[in-house]
Amino acid sequence: MLRAGDWALLVDPKARRYLVRLKEGGRFGHHVGGVTHEQIMAAGYGGRVRTTKDAWLWVLRPSLEDYVLLMKRGATVTYPKDAAAIVLMLDLAPGERVLEAGSGSGALTLFLARAVGPMGEVVSYERRADFLERARANVEAWGDFPVTFRHGDLAEAEPEPDSFDGVALDVMEPWRVLAAAVRALKTGRSLVLYLPNITQVVQAVSEAKRHPLLLRRVVEVAHRDWDVRPPVAHPHFRQVGHTAFLVQLTKLRAVGEQAQHEEEGGSEPQSGQDEDG
Repeated sequence: MLRAGDWALLVDPKARRYLVRLKEGGRFGHHVGGVTHEQIMAAGYGGRVRTTKDAWLWVLRPSLEDYVLLMKRGATVTYPKDAAAIVLMLDLAPGERVLEAGSGSGALTLFLARAVGPMGEVVSYERRADFLERARANVEAWGDFPVTFRHGDLAEAEPEPDSFDGVALDVMEPWRVLAAAVRALKTGRSLVLYLPNITQVVQAVSEAKRHPLLLRRVVEVAHRDWDVRPPVAHPHFRQVGHTAFLVQLTKLRAVGEQAQHEEEGGSEPQSGQDEDG
């Protein structure tokens, strides 16, 4: 049985979704009739409730994807398909630390926090106070996550050098913050830029050449929903098209540092060769 404070996803006969935070004495109104929050709690996840107009609503457990698409927002959210790809490209694991610039509404922050788990940490910078408070509220409403929000510009911040396992930048001019981001990132780990248009991508890649960064890839994440009602199946008429380009860059050892490493005899033997030979 559900309790006050839990989240529930209600799905109507046409598969439309509604996110509800349950509370004592609450009521959900719908064009096919209303239901009380007590009815929803009693039904539980996987159950259904009958509305005042004799229609049925399924009660489901909302996923993180459902939450970020239906939660209150200030800035446009990072779409879940892109957020999941960013987590993959950063190769995040439980217990790691990740730096974010551009908290927005907190969507990407939540995906990053889930990836690093309770023993990890997300440090998220946001220049706009209203966006920061919205992101903080959205993250806290979903659960207890290891996120440290900082009001300010990452370009003017001084994060500890080589202290983060990944960096995610969702800002309009990422080249402004690259120096701070690269300094904070561990050598060999990746940084991902989330950019809406290709002009930004071209400029960002050009500016990245000023730093010890290797361009790994530039991708768009395609996501195509299908409507399957046997014996008929066809793509949904309304699709989410282009959302953003994702640019993955990996931090290299600085040229001077590499030269010193080699002078000290720290170069690695090439693959397939015997160290003694």
